[in-house]
Amino acid sequence: MVTPNTNGSLRLKLLRLILGALLLLGGATLLSSGALIYSTDREVQAKREEELLGSLEEKARLLGFNQALALRSLVADNLFGDVKALIFQTVSENNDIAYGLFFDAENRVWAASGLGQAAGPKDAPALTAKDLQALGISTEHHPRSVLRRRQNPMGGSDILEVAAPVVTEGTHAGTVIYGISTKSVVERMVQARELARSRLVTTLGLIGALILGSVAASYFLVKRVAVHITEPLFALRSAAGAIANGLRSSAPPSQTTGIEPKQWERVQIKSGDELELLGEAFNSMVEANEQAFDELRVKTEQALEASRLKSEFLANMSHEIRTPMNGILGVIRLMQNQPLDGKMRRYVETVDASANTLMAIINDVLDFSKLEAGKYVAQHVSYDLRLVVQEVAELMASQAHEKGLELVYRVERRVPTGVVGDPDRFRQVLTNLVGNAIKFTDRGEVLVDVAAPQQDKSSALVKVAVVDTGPGIAADDQKKLFAAFTQVDGSMVRNHGGTGLGLAISKHLVEVMGGEIGIDSTPGQGSRFWFTIKVGVTAGGEQIRSAEWASGRRALVVEISKSWRDVVVEHLVAWGFDAEATTSGRDAISRLELSLLEKRPFSAAVVGVQMDDLDLEAFLRTIQSVPGLERLPVVALYHMGSSVALTGLESTLVTQLPKPLRVSELYNTLQSALTGAKIAPVSKPGVEPGKIASKLPVLVVDDNEINRYVAMEQVEQLGLRVETACNGLEALECIKQKRYVAVLMDCQMPVMDGYTATQKIREWEREKNRHTVIIALTAHALVGERDRVLAAGMDDYLAKPVRPQSLQKTLWRHVVLHRDEPETAPALTSGAREPASLLVLDPEVPRSRKLIELVLKNVPQQLDGLEASLRASVVAEVKASAHKLKGSMLSIGASRVAELAEKMQFAAGQGELPATGDLARIREEFASVSVALKEELAATAQAT
Repeated sequence: MVTPNTNGSLRLKLLRLILGALLLLGGATLLSSGALIYSTDREVQAKREEELLGSLEEKARLLGFNQALALRSLVADNLFGDVKALIFQTVSENNDIAYGLFFDAENRVWAASGLGQAAGPKDAPALTAKDLQALGISTEHHPRSVLRRRQNPMGGSDILEVAAPVVTEGTHAGTVIYGISTKSVVERMVQARELARSRLVTTLGLIGALILGSVAASYFLVKRVAVHITEPLFALRSAAGAIANGLRSSAPPSQTTGIEPKQWERVQIKSGDELELLGEAFNSMVEANEQAFDELRVKTEQALEASRLKSEFLANMSHEIRTPMNGILGVIRLMQNQPLDGKMRRYVETVDASANTLMAIINDVLDFSKLEAGKYVAQHVSYDLRLVVQEVAELMASQAHEKGLELVYRVERRVPTGVVGDPDRFRQVLTNLVGNAIKFTDRGEVLVDVAAPQQDKSSALVKVAVVDTGPGIAADDQKKLFAAFTQVDGSMVRNHGGTGLGLAISKHLVEVMGGEIGIDSTPGQGSRFWFTIKVGVTAGGEQIRSAEWASGRRALVVEISKSWRDVVVEHLVAWGFDAEATTSGRDAISRLELSLLEKRPFSAAVVGVQMDDLDLEAFLRTIQSVPGLERLPVVALYHMGSSVALTGLESTLVTQLPKPLRVSELYNTLQSALTGAKIAPVSKPGVEPGKIASKLPVLVVDDNEINRYVAMEQVEQLGLRVETACNGLEALECIKQKRYVAVLMDCQMPVMDGYTATQKIREWEREKNRHTVIIALTAHALVGERDRVLAAGMDDYLAKPVRPQSLQKTLWRHVVLHRDEPETAPALTSGAREPASLLVLDPEVPRSRKLIELVLKNVPQQLDGLEASLRASVVAEVKASAHKLKGSMLSIGASRVAELAEKMQFAAGQGELPATGDLARIREEFASVSVALKEELAATAQAT
């Protein structure tokens, strides 16, 4: 039950509310009373001050009048001494009079007192009019008395100064001035203010005491009354707390959902007022909630059961459809490898296209079901982002070329090469957007632009834009593009086909990868689809290779496609070339000839097969006829599958490179042509049939006879010997009797399925200290299938229908790396690099001599540290050591060892201690890597 919070209880809140209101009211009363008293006293004081000042002014006027009257006869008789004595006597006898003086009509001062003179009138020095002006006393004559307030020229309180005219026989004889001090008036006003302030404080004190007494009395009264209000509410709170914290069960929980039917607590309130009505309403709500909860429990059980049945249906549908489709597509591909006449090949290609379309629709529906259920979780594995973009471009190039479109891809140099994320889903989204762009574009080009607007040492935000020159999309249609089962309009669905799920799936996948997807398009101006993903960073962006051989050389690019022209020029400039570009073959020839005349010849030309005005052969024959250009290295760029046959021009043409262009191939070709260096050919992950490991035994396990036959044919075409088994139990017996370099294991079989068979094989192999590569072949395409097969102990995963390229790549990754098999492969065809290097190292990863030496020195120590951590069973150290080893292997392109290290790192990250057999496999694989690295070192030493 919820523990009552005393500080926040309703009773205290009620007390605080009422007491707060009383205190607020009392405070307001106190303030208003104080303000009223203060205002009244101010009015009284102001009136009193006005009366005092008025009395003083009246006194000043009377003084001026009487003195002027008294001085009239004295002035008329020229009694100068009497005038002076009168002024002095008046000032000395009245303390309120600060000074007095008389000056005649000619402004001659007859008498003055209080303005710095001595005590006696006889000793008083004579003052002049100028002296009076210096004291601020006006010598102006007025026809009648004038009264003004001014500062005392001698210091002290303000002066009320009166100036009265002295008139004799109708003639103005002079002016008498007296300054009366306001000091006594000010003192009386100050005393009155102090008295008023004292009365105010006393009054407010009495009011405050009355308020506090009222609050105290109210507190005790409210406390007694609050109990009758809060006790029913506490009962309601207790009942609600019981519902929130734990409900009493009246029935066992459901076996499907684990939810218990509930009976909740009721309240009993008998107060005869609104609180009793509230209690009855609460009990009614509880009863309604009990009923709703029971209905929800039943519906939840039904929904979970429906979801389970849906998942089972999708799994079964996936298996049941993919199993026969695997046979269909497998046989079709086997037929395509056979010699067929034109009509038969056309039939086979039609069936193949229809079957692949069907599989694409099935995959879209299954993918959407997984994403809609929220069950898809993105992978976090290391991969080469640039390589994925390149593979997608090469995959879609033929479709673009068939429609006469140019497919261009550009990867910004700062985009990280090695990233951590979900390569399969990234490839799926990019393939879908490029495919859509090609599908809806009839002329022009499709550009894939990859950038990294945000990046630090550990993570990056990658932004991919797919720009086409298609018809564009109206703003209203853009709003529904990413909705399921919709496309721009019905006509496009009919013209181009599709389920309408591609963009909806892409949107879900991008969001799962932590990014966004959107479109910018204007009808008639093409479209720009873009998406972002968040990835971890394991290797930086493309490094500018040491290109001293290119520094200062001139290169000419002749390409009709602006996008390809910009991409090629961008890289040539980065390598050190002074590059120029044009679209015209004749303009290019003119530039080449001019360069000879200027004695600044071009060192190489990169030429597209298509030009504005010439074909490639005419262009080459023309420059061959120009003295000085006949040996010019030329690299021709052609669309994949349509290279140009040239006769008698091989000496001029260095090589033809297919579009989409691999920048590394262009670099190697130019370096070889300009320096004479022999560049090792780039080896792709797949090898030609018969070149992997001739007659190495592979076991194919599948209960479906057609699928066994297809798998046998596909594996044998790779040059491997095949044996078969019909179920997991037969496979287990075969492995106990004979060693195989790989097992292709179906997962769903009678007698013993592939998961159980793998687990039993691994248990048996642990006793024998052996390990056989097991690759899952599963028709299940639901989320979690890959994790399930890896958890069972399998090494890799292939979904049916199995594509020959995927099978070839997977076997290349596993089979060719084994050295302890009973039968070994014959030596590979000799080439620029030794077989060991081709087998275990990625040839597209640059490796300097310094890097190889560091790896050979440090990795054995890293392996020893990993082994020590395993023996000490310190999972955290195992994870850290495996992570360090993975980074070292990725830096040199040893992807297989990196994968094994990542597997150990993942296990340790889950809190599990990897098996010591995993370390043994890593040491075995690194031994092959070490041999290949030493071969590269030796080759480098010979070259230098």
